[in-house]
Amino acid sequence: MKEKATISTFLSILLGVLIVIGFYFLVNSDINFNEIFKKIPIFKKATSSQELNGNGSEKSETTTDQIPSRIPEPSPYQRQDILFLKFVSSENCIYELDGAEILRLKKLGVNGVRICPLYTLTKDGTIKKVLPDSIVVDLIKKAHQGGLAVFLEPNLGGPEGFPRLDDEKYIDLLYDISLYWANIAQEQEVEFYSPMNEPNVMWGSSDLLRKWIDKTSDLKSFFSGNIVLKLADIGPQDTDEVFGDMEGYDYIAFDIIWENSDYEELKNFLDLAVQKGDSLKEKYNLKGFFFGEIGVNRLRTDKKIQAEVFKTILEQTWKRIDGYCFLGWSELEFRFKDNEEAKKIIKEWYSKNTEEESREDF
Repeated sequence: MKEKATISTFLSILLGVLIVIGFYFLVNSDINFNEIFKKIPIFKKATSSQELNGNGSEKSETTTDQIPSRIPEPSPYQRQDILFLKFVSSENCIYELDGAEILRLKKLGVNGVRICPLYTLTKDGTIKKVLPDSIVVDLIKKAHQGGLAVFLEPNLGGPEGFPRLDDEKYIDLLYDISLYWANIAQEQEVEFYSPMNEPNVMWGSSDLLRKWIDKTSDLKSFFSGNIVLKLADIGPQDTDEVFGDMEGYDYIAFDIIWENSDYEELKNFLDLAVQKGDSLKEKYNLKGFFFGEIGVNRLRTDKKIQAEVFKTILEQTWKRIDGYCFLGWSELEFRFKDNEEAKKIIKEWYSKNTEEESREDF
């Protein structure tokens, strides 16, 4: 027993000596540990209005405010490289996304869904959240678990409809919302992200729209997927005045809503949309251009017209744009879930190309 105690004591003394010697060399060595710590990456937090000086320039010193207030949650999912969008969307962007619905979507050839955190502007001017964050995040996870890509897009067109914003104060307020969801989109490996749905409808002037596009361009620092400028119709007429340099954006998308049976007029409109989209894509060196919503209001038309509109759009623009998102995977006013002919048309065209194909391959 004495021999074991002696050995234990000797080892304890030896360990202590080694610790002292190690500490001495650490203190007196030439290693610059501050430089090592600086190389450890941290998650960047956007500059909010509260972190700006009065003159609008960023503070130069590093502060603890640059550390994100929420710890990013790593996702086991790996972002897909989608070269051609074959998406669908519901009006409220809510789905079951259980096994049965995922199977139905995949049978149509769908490779992604649009999901929207919904907000509304109350009568007193307050921006109010419609859905809990947990519901939206859960939908993103379900889509990814089912092998579907996600197009995430905060949407201020809530139950009260689209507001018309003329006060510049809303740029900072909505930017904070866009930044919040850009961080979640990054954590969840979302494929496509639009800072806000149809800003050309939301902002009351070209000047405010340009300021919004300029401000949201920096979201590329926080989201490494594809950032989309998604516009109602084919966007503003004077793009030079509004778009700036579009730095930070990867795609442009037009929302096409058609509600009559004048198919020749529709073809002419589609040609104009493709011409403008291609021009913007080339001018701003964007990755692509697609139709962000394609919808036919069933309260104003019937199943036959809806199916024919879908068919006309696909026939007229296939191989000319980088994808589609059909609006109405729902039981709401733009519904096509109950329109077998419309679904048959979508399936026929969505089955024509594979994930590896791009416009240049056609």
